[in-house]
Amino acid sequence: MLAKNTEPGVSENDPVETPGHLIAAAREANSINPADLAARLRLDTKIIKALERDDFENLPEPMFVKGYIRSIANELDVDATLILDAYAAHASLELPTLADFSSRAPEQVSINSGIIKTVTYVLIGTLILLIVMWWRSNYQDGDAGHPLTPGKDVNAGPAAATAPLSYTYRVVEHDELGWRVAPPAVPPGGTGGETMEFAEKSEFGAETGLDEIGRLTISTTSEAWVEVYGAAGDRLYYGVGRAANAIEIAGHQYYRLVLGNAESISLRLNGENIDLQPHSEQGVAQLVLGTAPQGVDGAR
Repeated sequence: MLAKNTEPGVSENDPVETPGHLIAAAREANSINPADLAARLRLDTKIIKALERDDFENLPEPMFVKGYIRSIANELDVDATLILDAYAAHASLELPTLADFSSRAPEQVSINSGIIKTVTYVLIGTLILLIVMWWRSNYQDGDAGHPLTPGKDVNAGPAAATAPLSYTYRVVEHDELGWRVAPPAVPPGGTGGETMEFAEKSEFGAETGLDEIGRLTISTTSEAWVEVYGAAGDRLYYGVGRAANAIEIAGHQYYRLVLGNAESISLRLNGENIDLQPHSEQGVAQLVLGTAPQGVDGAR
């Protein structure tokens, strides 16, 4: 590579024109300063000045420099070939030697690799964190009522509450028949009183064993909770009513009803439709039907 000159041009011992001298001469012939030429070509002024100084070490790769030279020659209306030939004669255009990776042995990732260690530690830490979170959610200290507490018999029933609840509730117990309850026991010395019969419509619509006295029919278009009580507070029906089967109770003069999902229920007493809307609040209807025995209020 030639030694750099402080001014555009060639060295004293080299009569051959340099690309920088040619560019500077063409620019001056067009009365354009380096800044204006750079602005026209959207280049940095430093690139124009480095080209005119033949300062190839501070210029990019030859492929870019050749592009600059062609743009400058086109802008100054000179022959780019002459400047490119001068650039090829003065600049070192040898490409940098590439490393020979084919002969290098591939790097082996061993168990002692930092990446392997880091990933392993992260996985172990995540696993420990998940185990701790699971343990805390299933084995809280002092949670004697938790079904997963070690040593607790899950069939032993609910544990006693550690503190009184702020609300009251009713415990629902179901017999072996599922949702139905047995008829009330005959009071001592009684004659048996009224009899209670249940019947549901079969898939063929047949009805069996029902009196015409106090015939109560409850049908629903979707699942609904149904509670029916007699005059003595005994349960006549307690469970879920389903669309496939109508609930029918007969033989009683008085009924007290609690009906959930009331908008889906159709209620009849002795064939007469009963409007549930006046008795409904937030989807639950409560009403009494029939003749009230002495001491029972609210009969229809």
